[in-house]
Amino acid sequence: MTSRPSIRARRKQSVAILVGLAVTAGVATPLAGCRRDKPLVIKTRPVTINVLPVFVDVPAKGYSHQFSIPNDATNAHVEGEFTVDPRPQGQLQMLIVSAEGMQHWQRFLSSTASHDDPGDAELIYRSGDTIADRFNIKMKPGNYYVIFDYGPAAVATTDHFGGGVSGPAYRRARSQITLNYALPCETCP
Repeated sequence: MTSRPSIRARRKQSVAILVGLAVTAGVATPLAGCRRDKPLVIKTRPVTINVLPVFVDVPAKGYSHQFSIPNDATNAHVEGEFTVDPRPQGQLQMLIVSAEGMQHWQRFLSSTASHDDPGDAELIYRSGDTIADRFNIKMKPGNYYVIFDYGPAAVATTDHFGGGVSGPAYRRARSQITLNYALPCETCP
């Protein structure tokens, strides 16, 4: 006699496989019904902050202001514009630097510094010498500084002088700079 499985034994194996498939399909069908047709949406609330006052008096030594973006913020960007008075002779440079870049921000005032240069990752934005600028900069969470500067070598007779002509020179920037981002919100409608 040969050692072949009987037809009955093969039939039992086939029935067991079919029963196993039926049970699996029966359990999988209700689970498939629990599947979400829409992706999970995380609710957020928008945040808008005025980074600077409307008028900023910039002395020859420069002006800086710190701002931060929370770690859980998404879609963060700084946008705005500024103009310089007196015009057209008065020019300023506006820089946005990381907290680490604040330690040596004067280096970024050189004409070779560029916010597009990966070697200057601490420099986020540089306007260059200008009487006006408009910008929209994508940002990541962290601590930053916005800096206005024109340097003592650029002091001109057309500058404003505090306390009369013999007082310290300054230039005035009219700014509209906002920081925008979204924060997670569990209680939002």
